[in-house]
Amino acid sequence: MTLSKAVTELKTPKPSQSRKGRKEETRHRILMAALQLVDEGRSPSELGLREVARSVGMAAPSIYNHFADMDELGIALVEESLVRLRSVARSARKQMQNENLTKALKQLLQQFLLSINESESALRLLIMQWFNPNPEYRKIIRRDMSIMRQDLAENMEQTAAEKGLKLGEFSLESDIIFSLLITYILNAMDMDKAKREERLKVLEQQILMIVMRGRL
Repeated sequence: MTLSKAVTELKTPKPSQSRKGRKEETRHRILMAALQLVDEGRSPSELGLREVARSVGMAAPSIYNHFADMDELGIALVEESLVRLRSVARSARKQMQNENLTKALKQLLQQFLLSINESESALRLLIMQWFNPNPEYRKIIRRDMSIMRQDLAENMEQTAAEKGLKLGEFSLESDIIFSLLITYILNAMDMDKAKREERLKVLEQQILMIVMRGRL
Protein backbone atom coordinates (compact mmCIF):
# COMPACT_ATOMS: atom_id res chain seq x y z
CA MET A 1 0.00 0.00 0.00
CA THR A 2 1.38 3.45 -0.91
CA LEU A 3 1.78 6.18 1.70
CA SER A 4 -0.78 8.44 0.01
CA LYS A 5 -3.35 5.60 -0.06
CA ALA A 6 -2.69 4.89 3.60
CA VAL A 7 -3.28 8.54 4.47
CA THR A 8 -6.56 8.55 2.49
CA GLU A 9 -7.82 5.41 4.24
CA LEU A 10 -6.89 6.79 7.64
CA LYS A 11 -9.01 9.88 6.96
CA THR A 12 -12.09 7.67 6.79
CA PRO A 13 -13.65 7.50 10.28
CA LYS A 14 -14.38 4.09 11.76
CA PRO A 15 -17.48 3.48 13.89
CA SER A 16 -17.58 2.14 17.44
CA GLN A 17 -14.08 3.23 18.45
CA SER A 18 -13.15 4.04 22.02
CA ARG A 19 -11.88 7.51 22.86
CA LYS A 20 -8.37 6.11 23.30
CA GLY A 21 -8.63 4.31 19.96
CA ARG A 22 -9.75 7.48 18.18
CA LYS A 23 -6.89 9.44 19.72
CA GLU A 24 -4.33 6.84 18.64
CA GLU A 25 -5.77 6.79 15.13
CA THR A 26 -5.66 10.58 14.89
CA ARG A 27 -2.05 10.57 16.07
CA HIS A 28 -1.22 8.01 13.40
CA ARG A 29 -3.00 10.09 10.75
CA ILE A 30 -0.84 13.07 11.73
CA LEU A 31 2.34 11.00 11.44
CA MET A 32 1.34 9.62 8.03
CA ALA A 33 0.46 13.10 6.78
CA ALA A 34 3.82 14.46 7.92
CA LEU A 35 5.59 11.57 6.18
CA GLN A 36 3.59 12.31 3.03
CA LEU A 37 4.80 15.92 3.11
CA VAL A 38 8.39 14.70 3.49
CA ASP A 39 7.78 12.30 0.59
CA GLU A 40 6.71 15.29 -1.51
CA GLY A 41 10.07 16.94 -0.86
CA ARG A 42 9.50 19.00 2.27
CA SER A 43 12.27 19.07 4.84
CA PRO A 44 11.14 18.37 8.44
CA SER A 45 12.80 21.64 9.49
CA GLU A 46 10.51 23.52 7.05
CA LEU A 47 7.29 21.98 8.35
CA GLY A 48 5.05 23.48 10.98
CA LEU A 49 2.38 21.81 13.08
CA ARG A 50 -0.34 23.94 11.50
CA GLU A 51 0.67 22.89 8.00
CA VAL A 52 0.60 19.24 9.03
CA ALA A 53 -2.82 19.79 10.63
CA ARG A 54 -4.17 21.25 7.39
CA SER A 55 -2.93 18.26 5.41
CA VAL A 56 -4.83 15.96 7.78
CA GLY A 57 -7.96 18.09 7.52
CA MET A 58 -8.13 18.99 11.20
CA ALA A 59 -8.35 22.33 12.99
CA ALA A 60 -4.87 23.68 13.65
CA PRO A 61 -5.24 24.05 17.45
CA SER A 62 -6.37 20.42 17.74
CA ILE A 63 -2.96 19.10 16.73
CA TYR A 64 -1.50 20.43 19.99
CA ASN A 65 -3.56 17.81 21.81
CA HIS A 66 -1.24 15.24 20.24
CA PHE A 67 2.11 17.01 19.80
CA ALA A 68 3.43 19.96 21.78
CA ASP A 69 5.80 21.12 19.01
CA MET A 70 7.56 20.00 15.85
CA ASP A 71 10.41 18.45 17.82
CA GLU A 72 7.95 16.10 19.53
CA LEU A 73 6.34 15.28 16.18
CA GLY A 74 9.76 14.82 14.58
CA ILE A 75 10.88 12.35 17.23
CA ALA A 76 7.62 10.43 16.84
CA LEU A 77 8.23 10.29 13.07
CA VAL A 78 11.75 8.94 13.60
CA GLU A 79 10.37 6.25 15.91
CA GLU A 80 7.67 5.35 13.35
CA SER A 81 10.33 5.02 10.65
CA LEU A 82 12.46 2.80 12.88
CA VAL A 83 9.46 0.57 13.62
CA ARG A 84 9.20 -0.07 9.87
CA LEU A 85 12.88 -1.01 9.68
CA ARG A 86 12.61 -3.35 12.66
CA SER A 87 9.63 -5.07 11.01
CA VAL A 88 11.68 -5.76 7.88
CA ALA A 89 14.59 -7.00 10.01
CA ARG A 90 12.35 -9.42 11.94
CA SER A 91 10.94 -10.89 8.74
CA ALA A 92 14.43 -11.27 7.29
CA ARG A 93 15.68 -13.09 10.38
CA LYS A 94 12.86 -15.64 10.10
CA GLN A 95 13.84 -16.31 6.49
CA MET A 96 17.45 -16.88 7.53
CA GLN A 97 16.30 -19.62 9.89
CA ASN A 98 14.18 -21.47 7.32
CA GLU A 99 16.30 -21.29 4.15
CA ASN A 100 19.86 -22.03 3.08
CA LEU A 101 22.22 -19.09 3.39
CA THR A 102 22.40 -18.00 -0.26
CA LYS A 103 18.64 -18.28 -0.85
CA ALA A 104 17.85 -16.55 2.45
CA LEU A 105 20.22 -13.69 1.61
CA LYS A 106 18.63 -13.17 -1.81
CA GLN A 107 15.17 -13.06 -0.22
CA LEU A 108 16.39 -10.78 2.55
CA LEU A 109 17.90 -8.27 0.14
CA GLN A 110 14.90 -8.29 -2.20
CA GLN A 111 12.69 -7.54 0.78
CA PHE A 112 15.17 -4.91 1.88
CA LEU A 113 14.99 -3.24 -1.55
CA LEU A 114 11.18 -3.42 -1.55
CA SER A 115 11.16 -1.71 1.83
CA ILE A 116 13.41 1.06 0.52
CA ASN A 117 11.19 1.62 -2.50
CA GLU A 118 8.00 1.69 -0.41
CA SER A 119 9.36 3.63 2.58
CA GLU A 120 11.69 6.09 0.90
CA SER A 121 10.16 9.04 2.73
CA ALA A 122 10.77 7.39 6.11
CA LEU A 123 14.38 6.65 5.20
CA ARG A 124 14.98 10.18 3.94
CA LEU A 125 13.54 11.42 7.21
CA LEU A 126 15.96 9.30 9.25
CA ILE A 127 18.89 10.56 7.20
CA MET A 128 17.84 14.19 7.58
CA GLN A 129 17.09 13.92 11.29
CA TRP A 130 20.47 12.34 11.99
CA PHE A 131 21.88 15.83 11.37
CA ASN A 132 19.23 17.59 13.47
CA PRO A 133 20.82 19.82 16.15
CA ASN A 134 18.64 18.11 18.78
CA PRO A 135 20.77 15.15 20.01
CA GLU A 136 17.63 13.20 20.96
CA TYR A 137 17.18 12.18 17.32
CA ARG A 138 20.63 10.59 17.07
CA LYS A 139 20.17 8.95 20.46
CA ILE A 140 16.96 7.21 19.32
CA ILE A 141 18.44 6.15 15.96
CA ARG A 142 21.62 4.79 17.61
CA ARG A 143 19.54 2.87 20.16
CA ASP A 144 17.39 1.14 17.57
CA MET A 145 20.28 0.41 15.23
CA SER A 146 22.21 -1.13 18.10
CA ILE A 147 19.23 -3.36 18.95
CA MET A 148 18.87 -4.49 15.32
CA ARG A 149 22.60 -5.24 15.01
CA GLN A 150 22.54 -7.31 18.18
CA ASP A 151 19.38 -9.15 17.08
CA LEU A 152 21.03 -9.97 13.75
CA ALA A 153 24.19 -11.26 15.45
CA GLU A 154 22.18 -13.47 17.81
CA ASN A 155 20.06 -14.81 14.96
CA MET A 156 23.13 -15.57 12.82
CA GLU A 157 24.68 -17.47 15.71
CA GLN A 158 21.47 -19.42 16.38
CA THR A 159 20.99 -20.28 12.70
CA ALA A 160 24.61 -21.42 12.32
CA ALA A 161 24.30 -23.65 15.39
CA GLU A 162 21.03 -25.19 14.16
CA LYS A 163 22.48 -25.92 10.71
CA GLY A 164 25.75 -27.29 12.09
CA LEU A 165 27.83 -24.51 10.53
CA LYS A 166 31.12 -23.24 11.91
CA LEU A 167 30.55 -20.52 14.48
CA GLY A 168 32.15 -17.14 13.88
CA GLU A 169 32.50 -13.60 15.16
CA PHE A 170 28.82 -12.82 14.72
CA SER A 171 28.89 -9.45 16.45
CA LEU A 172 31.67 -8.24 14.16
CA GLU A 173 29.96 -9.70 11.08
CA SER A 174 26.69 -8.03 12.06
CA ASP A 175 28.44 -4.64 12.41
CA ILE A 176 30.04 -4.98 8.97
CA ILE A 177 26.79 -6.07 7.33
CA PHE A 178 24.92 -3.16 8.89
CA SER A 179 27.58 -0.74 7.65
CA LEU A 180 27.12 -2.12 4.13
CA LEU A 181 23.33 -1.82 4.37
CA ILE A 182 23.51 1.77 5.61
CA THR A 183 25.94 2.70 2.83
CA TYR A 184 23.58 1.08 0.31
CA ILE A 185 20.62 3.09 1.65
CA LEU A 186 22.55 6.37 1.46
CA ASN A 187 23.56 5.67 -2.15
CA ALA A 188 20.13 4.32 -3.13
CA MET A 189 18.47 7.65 -2.32
CA ASP A 190 20.18 9.08 -5.43
CA MET A 191 19.51 6.09 -7.70
CA ASP A 192 16.56 5.08 -9.86
CA LYS A 193 15.02 1.65 -9.25
CA ALA A 194 17.00 -0.04 -12.02
CA LYS A 195 20.29 1.16 -10.54
CA ARG A 196 19.18 0.03 -7.09
CA GLU A 197 18.59 -3.48 -8.43
CA GLU A 198 21.98 -3.52 -10.11
CA ARG A 199 23.77 -2.32 -7.00
CA LEU A 200 21.88 -4.85 -4.88
CA LYS A 201 23.70 -7.69 -6.66
CA VAL A 202 27.03 -6.19 -5.58
CA LEU A 203 25.75 -5.88 -2.01
CA GLU A 204 24.70 -9.54 -2.06
CA GLN A 205 28.21 -10.63 -3.09
CA GLN A 206 29.80 -8.42 -0.42
CA ILE A 207 27.67 -9.89 2.35
CA LEU A 208 28.20 -13.45 1.13
CA MET A 209 31.97 -12.91 1.17
CA ILE A 210 31.82 -11.70 4.76
CA VAL A 211 29.60 -14.52 6.00
CA MET A 212 31.32 -17.33 4.09
CA ARG A 213 34.80 -16.13 5.02
CA GLY A 214 33.77 -16.32 8.66
CA ARG A 215 32.87 -20.01 8.21
CA LEU A 216 36.24 -21.08 6.72
